[in-house]
Amino acid sequence: MAPNTKASVPDYKNIPHAHRVPVNHREVQRIFSKLSRQSLISLALQWLAKKNRDFCRPYLLGDEDTEEEEEEEDEQYTPAQSLEELQEIYKQLAARKGGKREVQDRILEGDWRKGISMYQLATADIQYLLDHTNSLRWTAKRLARVPAKSASLDMEVTNDSDHLPRFQAQTFMANLARELTPLMKAHYLLTKIKTLPMTILRVYMHDSPYSTEASLATETSSSESAKAVFFIWPNGSPFVYSSIANHLGQGIGDDSRHLRDIVQQAIPKAFSRPSARYQLAGTNFTTKSLEALLNYRGSGKSNSAAGGWNVFQDHSFSQNALDFITSQNEKSPTRTHTTASGQSSKAATTTSGRPAKHTLDLSESSDSKRRREVAEGRFGTSALPGDGKGLERFEVRIDDAFPQLSRSESHAADENNTRPANHDRRKGRPSLLDRSLEEIEELEDGESWVPDVRVVFQGSHVFAGVRQLVEQGVVNGETMPGWMTGEAGVTVAAVKDGRIKTKKGHVLGV
Repeated sequence: MAPNTKASVPDYKNIPHAHRVPVNHREVQRIFSKLSRQSLISLALQWLAKKNRDFCRPYLLGDEDTEEEEEEEDEQYTPAQSLEELQEIYKQLAARKGGKREVQDRILEGDWRKGISMYQLATADIQYLLDHTNSLRWTAKRLARVPAKSASLDMEVTNDSDHLPRFQAQTFMANLARELTPLMKAHYLLTKIKTLPMTILRVYMHDSPYSTEASLATETSSSESAKAVFFIWPNGSPFVYSSIANHLGQGIGDDSRHLRDIVQQAIPKAFSRPSARYQLAGTNFTTKSLEALLNYRGSGKSNSAAGGWNVFQDHSFSQNALDFITSQNEKSPTRTHTTASGQSSKAATTTSGRPAKHTLDLSESSDSKRRREVAEGRFGTSALPGDGKGLERFEVRIDDAFPQLSRSESHAADENNTRPANHDRRKGRPSLLDRSLEEIEELEDGESWVPDVRVVFQGSHVFAGVRQLVEQGVVNGETMPGWMTGEAGVTVAAVKDGRIKTKKGHVLGV
């Protein structure tokens, strides 16, 4: 009996760019329905470029079969005769106005009716990420070298920990695929973004032993059959951004988180070599804004100049920061200042040039002027509403000891405190602010009592809100601790004696 040539067997191959997914697939409909008209047109022109035609080939007039001609006579979109003609069609669509639906239908039901390739699906997903930079939640990891245990001091370079591995895309992707291929089937797309200083890696994890088009087209009742995760490398920076949530409308489960963790563990192994091993260290920094990630964990000087210190990295002063001398300059009553919307205005006139109607608003009171100057000194040019660098959540744990009470006060407190010791313990997912066993033992051995006090700041722009509270006099900007200005550069931290605690041998936030 002859063997069945159509039978599929498990293989050890990755999913290639040219593999197609049906246009009615769940992932295709989810991604393409969220893209704008302009994004769809730009993607179509990108797919029709010469370098992408091998794995983004559309359906042309010469591809018609004689058996399908009768079935496709009543089709809405007539196939183009050549790729150049199709390029002109999409350029005409870009030149005129119209709805998104006509472009989406032309792509899915007309020019690429035979299926969307994995490369097209990946580029569409990345385009949506660039159009909506706050659609995912990211965590920053630092690519650090693992110290060698048996390294001689005379042969060791003093600043070897600062040396990053050389990023070669082809070598990195080959090493990453070698680590992940025995565990999962995946499609990889590594692309450099021109509009932002970063490189994006998209990994489409296919939970199947097969890497064929038939396995990709198979729909299952579970939403965990295939998921995409993103990793971002900012240019000239030792950090890696990892997406810890998927797009809206795409479910997340334990299987997806497990597969994402597998990919995250394979990234430092792909950079490692026998003479140098690397690892991803946590930085306690999580946010939804890519602009904030590039600001706090990018390649600029803002990594070590957050809060009020950013005046030394944004060229606000001409002299050297080490030779900085403060000087009191006389300020005129009509000094321009930056408003909350980011526009400059004068106190004596309105934006139209006419004098203000309310005379009480013409002259700024000395107290409000003092508070505004204090806020400028503590925050510098950071924490401004609308700057696009907002952090939506900031959590701290206060590790200061409770003030000691007198005997009479402590006796009264013991009588009133009838709750059990574990009454306030929370159940559920552990938090990054939970104390470790070593910290608990250290507190139990101490003489003073340290309560578990946690403070959470939450909003669209946390530190911009704190700055406004300082300007309004709600928060005392002169006695406010430095971590409330965002100069620590972390989103989760423990505070003691007004300062962010760091681990031994680690830099703040690393």
